[in-house]
Amino acid sequence: MLRSAHALAELHARRQQVRDAALIVEIDCRRSELVDDINDWIGKEIPQHRNGASLHTESLGAVVDRMARSWVDANQAIDIEGVRSDNTHKHWYHLAELVDGYTDLVTDVAGGRRRLPEQ
Repeated sequence: MLRSAHALAELHARRQQVRDAALIVEIDCRRSELVDDINDWIGKEIPQHRNGASLHTESLGAVVDRMARSWVDANQAIDIEGVRSDNTHKHWYHLAELVDGYTDLVTDVAGGRRRLPEQ
C-alpha cells in the first residue's frame, strides 16, 4: 500500500505540471488503478463487519488519493510561498486533518465500527 500511496503522490505532482489533456487522462487512469489496488489490498487484509457498522462515504483508496494530493499541494506551497506563509500553513493543516481522518477510519474499520463501500 505504501508504494501505491507514493505513486499517487508522484502522479499528482506530475499532473500539476502537465498541460496536455491526453496525458492528464492517462495520469488519472493510472491513479484510478492505484486506488483500486489499495481497495483490493484493504479488502484482503481487514475483514469488513457488515452488522451494525456504519458505512463510510468513500473507499480507503480514495482517502489515500486525497492525502497524496494534499501532500503535493502542501509541499508546493512551501516551494512557492515559503514555510511561514498563511497559505502554506493552511495546506499543511488540511493534510494533518486528512491524516487524522484516515487514522480514525482505519481504527474504526479494524474495530468493526465502520465499513467501507463496495467497489
